[in-house]
Amino acid sequence: MAAKKIMIQATGFGTGAGKSLVVALLLKLFHDEGLKAAPFKTLNITTATYYQGDHEFGYAQALQAFAAHQTPDYRMNPFTIKPVSKNTYDLFLEGQCFKKSYNPKKDYFFELLKQPFRSKETFLPIKEAAKRCFDSLSQEYDILCLEGSGPAKLFGFGPLSDLFNLANMETAKMTHTPVLFVTDNFDSIPGILSFLSREEKEQIKGVILNKFLANDLLGAGVEKRYVKLGIKRLIAVYREKLGQEILGVIPYFQELEEIPDLDPLVPSEKVPLDQWEKTLSSVTKIARKTINLQKIHKIMEG
Repeated sequence: MAAKKIMIQATGFGTGAGKSLVVALLLKLFHDEGLKAAPFKTLNITTATYYQGDHEFGYAQALQAFAAHQTPDYRMNPFTIKPVSKNTYDLFLEGQCFKKSYNPKKDYFFELLKQPFRSKETFLPIKEAAKRCFDSLSQEYDILCLEGSGPAKLFGFGPLSDLFNLANMETAKMTHTPVLFVTDNFDSIPGILSFLSREEKEQIKGVILNKFLANDLLGAGVEKRYVKLGIKRLIAVYREKLGQEILGVIPYFQELEEIPDLDPLVPSEKVPLDQWEKTLSSVTKIARKTINLQKIHKIMEG
C-alpha cells in the first residue's frame, strides 16, 4: 500500500516559520507510534547539505530522517539550490549536480532562476523528479511528511514565484496530499487563504501555531488555568472565523534558539547530530501533549 501523507506549508514568507521543526516533530511522533515515516521536500534552498555517497541534498531532510530513525536519502529532497558564494550557486536534481558554480552575474538572489528556468515548461524535469522520488518513497514507508518551501503562495517574483508554487501547492496537488499551515502569526492566515484557488483551499485541513509564548504569560503572573482557557478560546475563534481547525499549539522553546539554522542561506555551522537528537527529544516530550496527532491521522486517512 502507498504511504499516508501530510504536508506542512507556511503562511508567511516561510523562513523561520518552523516548517522543518514541525515536520521533524511529526516524524518523531509517528516513529514513537511504531510507524515507518520519512520526510519529503521538493525544493530546498540552503548552504547546508548532506552527502550520501555521490549524492548531495538538503541537510535538514537528513536531520528529519534521523528524527524518524531512518537513513537519509536523496529522494527526500529531489531539487536543491546551494549558494556557494555571494553570487554563485550549485543546482542539484535527484542528488546530482547538473549546474555547478552558476553565477547570475548580478548581486541579486532571485536572478538565479531567470536563465536556467525561463518558463513553466522548463520546470517539467523538476516536477518529474519530484513525482518519481515521491512515488518511490511512498512504496517504502507508512507515512510521508512533506514540507513546502518558502510561503504557500508567492507573487511578483516571476520564475521564482512559479518554482515556489511548484514546491508548495503544485506538489500537494500532484501527490494528493492534505495540507496543514504552520505559523507564528495567525493574522497571516486570512491573507494567504485569499490568494488560494477554491481547489487549493479545499486541501488546507488545519493550522499548527508555532512559537506560542505561553511562558511569557505565565512569567507575567497569569495563572496556568487561564492560559489554557485562552488557548481553547483562540482555537474556537479561529475555527469559527476561518473555518480552520487548530491541530497544535507548540510553545516557544529556548533550546531551539541555541542550535544553528536548519536551512541557512549563508554558509554557517551545521546542527551537530548529537545536539539535534538531544534537543528534539526534549522538545517532543512537550509537543506530544500539544499536537493533536489523532486528528492528523484522521486527516491523512481522508
